Amino acid sequence: MRDKLSTKIIAIKRGDTRVFKTLHPPIPKPGPGEIQIKMEAAGVAFADIMLREGIYPLPKDIGWPRTPGYDVVGKIEAVGAGVPEHFTPGTRVAALTVYGSYARHRLLPADQCVVVPESLDATKAVALILNYLTAWQMLHRVAKVQAGDTILIHAAAGGVGTALLELAAMHGVNAIGYASKSKHAIVTERGGHPLDYRNEDIEQAVDTFTQGKGLNAVFDAIGGKETSRALSMLKPSGTVVCYGMLGITKNGRLNMLSVLKSLLHNLSASPLKLLSASKGVVGYNVDTWRTERPAFYREDLETLLSLLAENKIDPLIGERISLEEAARAQQQLASGASTGKLVLI
Repeated sequence: MRDKLSTKIIAIKRGDTRVFKTLHPPIPKPGPGEIQIKMEAAGVAFADIMLREGIYPLPKDIGWPRTPGYDVVGKIEAVGAGVPEHFTPGTRVAALTVYGSYARHRLLPADQCVVVPESLDATKAVALILNYLTAWQMLHRVAKVQAGDTILIHAAAGGVGTALLELAAMHGVNAIGYASKSKHAIVTERGGHPLDYRNEDIEQAVDTFTQGKGLNAVFDAIGGKETSRALSMLKPSGTVVCYGMLGITKNGRLNMLSVLKSLLHNLSASPLKLLSASKGVVGYNVDTWRTERPAFYREDLETLLSLLAENKIDPLIGERISLEEAARAQQQLASGASTGKLVLI
């Protein structure tokens, strides 16, 4: 009987990883327009932690219990009516799911899936969906950086950070990366210039690196005072792209004092100051971009899959962890000790 059951991780309520429970529900059956996959790899993301904490925005019908899981690669086992003919059992697909992928089997809307070449490592492929897609779109569609530009990357040894470093180097963009001292080698190996933002004079270091010209773009995963500092280091016409708020948490838990400090610092980004300095601040969310620009989602993800197949990119996988150890994976991510992408298998 067990071979007809699945495994999934649920958070029964808001809280730390102790709220996780492992269930063995029946394998779901696809409805019209749906495919049912068996998961090969699911990414672990900071957004998953926010979902468990109850602070990540979800559709109103998603209550408790809930299953995290922002991205997934898996093989189709069954298809519903009306699914395109190229989605057949055995086909490997990738999808940006936002939630629900900490599960051995799950349903996916066929129109949100992209075919993944069989030759690719599933754990490398899953790193493209959230991390590399975020990096690619921020670089090329939001900030629109050019060869010779200089950028600053927050959390440069993490999943999105290492993707930004690799893609920047590929396109001739000079990158500075925030990283703790123990992770500087990772930044250097990916073509970046590492800075320890907790212990170095960042403004002076950036000024020296850019020869006083300033930065073309900053990719801000922290928020708060770091957004203010990023603005001060931009050259005229430069852009801060905000895509995360690591600064409002401590050990993966929401910290209200940090939230208040962040709000106060963000007051510095007044329209008058931005206008007079010809600088910009823009937010980026990969799911919003997928929803509003579905053609870009498919085009960009297919481009990244091709680059991986051609060995032109090589996602850094920090660790492959069993699905049943999802709590440990989130603890590791929240601690700041991990590098690259953590993947559940």
